Amino acid sequence: MNEKINFYNSLELTLSEAEIIFSSAVDDSKSLFHTPTLSTFENKKISTRTVVLREFNREKRYLRFHTDSRSNKINQINDESTSTVHGYDPDLKIQIRLNGQTTIHQNDEISRNAWDQSREMSKMCYSVSNSPGKEILAPEEYDIVKEQIEIESGYKNFAVIIFKFDYLEFLFLKGAGHRRSSFDWSNGDLISNWLIP
Repeated sequence: MNEKINFYNSLELTLSEAEIIFSSAVDDSKSLFHTPTLSTFENKKISTRTVVLREFNREKRYLRFHTDSRSNKINQINDESTSTVHGYDPDLKIQIRLNGQTTIHQNDEISRNAWDQSREMSKMCYSVSNSPGKEILAPEEYDIVKEQIEIESGYKNFAVIIFKFDYLEFLFLKGAGHRRSSFDWSNGDLISNWLIP
């Protein structure tokens, strides 16, 4: 990171930096923000998992992830859509937390477009015969053998998660003085504030 950090004392540039980080992370598998954590509610408990960022839409403030429609998170999100996304990169010394609402898309235009844009290797994961997380006796029985599956048949198990955020919190750690800020759209218009780190 450059010694001169433009966003260090500017709320506007800090929000722009967060948007750049997520936009770049979509195609940069080496970015730690390419694989943030998504937290949802499971009854009164919090359930957290790593997801892969497939799209970031700055104007509509959403992130897109893919999942197996048979996974536990589907019911969790359908029961309670309030969710959080968290990412941290120790090299950048930046943490970003997002709060918002999550929706599931399956067998619709959004899921079809996402499926059509997915690579063959990614599609293969959805052809596993049983749901993720199910207890099994022998893991090798569920190894994916490309020659033995019909890749397009996995679409029936494919779902898209759209996480629309209305709150973003940005933390930058620096020896000369940390910077923490919040960006809140929950009442319509953006309200930006500096916070004590």
